Amino acid sequence: MLRLPRTTLVLALLGAALVQPARSADLRPSLPPPPLPPEAVEVGTGWYLRADFTESFYDRPKDATLVDPANPVPPLTRLRLSHEGGYGGGVGYKINDWLRVDVTVDQRLRSSFSTYSSGSNFRTGYNVEAGQLDALTGLVNVYADLGTWWGLTPYIGGGVGFADKNFRRGYTQTTCILDSCDGVPGTGLRDSVKRPDRSVTTLAWALSGGVSYAIGGGFSVDASYRYVNLGRAKSGIDEFGYDTRLKDVTANEVRVGLRYMLTGGPDPVRY
Repeated sequence: MLRLPRTTLVLALLGAALVQPARSADLRPSLPPPPLPPEAVEVGTGWYLRADFTESFYDRPKDATLVDPANPVPPLTRLRLSHEGGYGGGVGYKINDWLRVDVTVDQRLRSSFSTYSSGSNFRTGYNVEAGQLDALTGLVNVYADLGTWWGLTPYIGGGVGFADKNFRRGYTQTTCILDSCDGVPGTGLRDSVKRPDRSVTTLAWALSGGVSYAIGGGFSVDASYRYVNLGRAKSGIDEFGYDTRLKDVTANEVRVGLRYMLTGGPDPVRY
């Protein structure tokens, strides 16, 4: 029988005693890691400003004169609004790579309005009705960005809001081809009848499509086409109880402007 020295036996027992607590500690469940601090939220991410110049090409408006059988009014013909420039701006928010919204306000400069009317179907005389029309719109717009190719980002969108139309400097000028066409002897021009200014606010809506190009520093050049329906417009009532009434005032608009991203926002999806 092998006998170990007493000193060796004591050292072996002490080593076993020291190893056992370490193994017991290894069997204890580990504590979960401390929670991560919340991510910082960047205030203002995705907001942008815009400024635009607009050229409005008006379609021919439609006559909205009220028909009164007891007091018939000759219908308006050859209605025309001249094309004019304008300016505007707004603030928007880029929600993600594909969707953004903005609120825009645009002022269109005074467009020259003219039309003709004749109770005799232009046989004995006719009237020229004229004035100036300007329009202010406020629209809430939604756009879908369609991706980015070579730095160009095409998009489509639509908006709805209000249009305030101001009809100014309206008048009616009568011309007699035959003598006494309006009850007054003679031919030629008669004195013009002025009509008071009047403002009308109605619903407006628009459809648009365009393309933007990032030029750096948060700026993007924006060029677009927009079809806008401005609703109705009318002049004040003159001393004879007549006015000019229009409906379906619409325009095809070309817009060029700048957008400035206030902070970072989603990166565009590039192809």
